[in-house]
Amino acid sequence: MTASFTPDRFEVFALSRAVDGGPKSSLAPMPTRNGLLIRVTSREGVSGWGEAWCNYPPRGNHSKLMLLQDVVLPTMLGRRVDRWDALRPQLEQEFSRMMIHTGEYGPFTHCIAALDMAVADIAARLQNQSLGELLCASGAPEPTVRVYCSTPDVERLETLIPEFEAAGHDCFKLKVGFDSERDFRVIDRFRDCAAPTTSLCMDANQNWDVEQASRFLNRLETQAVEFVEEPISADAPAGDWQSVARATSVPLAAGENITSEARFREHIDDRSLAVVQPDVAKWGGVSGARDVGRHALAQGSRCCLHYMGTALGLAASMHCLAAMGGDGRVELDANPNPLRTALGELDLTVSKGCLNVPTGKGIGFEPDPQSLTDFSVAQCDVH
Repeated sequence: MTASFTPDRFEVFALSRAVDGGPKSSLAPMPTRNGLLIRVTSREGVSGWGEAWCNYPPRGNHSKLMLLQDVVLPTMLGRRVDRWDALRPQLEQEFSRMMIHTGEYGPFTHCIAALDMAVADIAARLQNQSLGELLCASGAPEPTVRVYCSTPDVERLETLIPEFEAAGHDCFKLKVGFDSERDFRVIDRFRDCAAPTTSLCMDANQNWDVEQASRFLNRLETQAVEFVEEPISADAPAGDWQSVARATSVPLAAGENITSEARFREHIDDRSLAVVQPDVAKWGGVSGARDVGRHALAQGSRCCLHYMGTALGLAASMHCLAAMGGDGRVELDANPNPLRTALGELDLTVSKGCLNVPTGKGIGFEPDPQSLTDFSVAQCDVH
């Protein structure tokens, strides 16, 4: 049983750094890499870290910092946490009317996910465990996790793919969902420069309707593809997802924009998704990813961890996948992001398609204080 604790200080850091060569998708380019971190300290003197999703818009981290400061965190002061994984459902219920009233469901769930991650970090530290050990249903978590190299610049595939393969990668995710003929030219170029054993995934970022998705996926039937992510809108009716799934043998994936465990279970149980992709910073935190992953594996589906944020959430994602097991992968952004590579010490050395899970207690990663200062564009302290 997890020891209870009382959070009594919350430090929030909005991080940002402009880069050349940020990710590009059919949604929008990302020339600014953002982060929103929270450090929660308990009366017992133990601190834990969490991260809220804020890839876009460019200053979305500022608005979520203020949402935490003004609305969410005042309700946390003096709140006794008896079970760390009960906090997220409680907060989701408490703020459910406010989410509807303000139309800000996403920002609230991102902030609550960050708190879930931070209290899990505290709980693991109080029990002298790693986060993976805390999340493990039985046995020990895996020491390594498989990854896929996400969103390499398609203008430089012929250079980048051999370089990433030489660095240990064996699976890539390409952005599609632009013009289909352009997309298939990119796929052909990838096949020409990648090793025969290298795996391929794709992400359409919700840019097709049912007919367009089915047509594109049918053209992929002769190719080996691990999954195609978000071929249609994440909130499309269940019947639309089932229709696309029935029209192709290509595995469908989604999860970063699924916002409840009930919807995840629906997709898993009706077989419309072969791969579920919870994001620990976007909905559910690590408790949601754990529960979704367990259900997926029990039903014979795969669970991959979606992720494109800072090193903190990446480390937490690795622990989640290591705890649930299976043959899933963690997303590893291929593009420049100093918030991933220069925020603190995290081993990002890929070997045979795998990363080493951080060791130590809790998440096993803490931002370097000087780096935190250098990247911060706003912060608050609630106590």
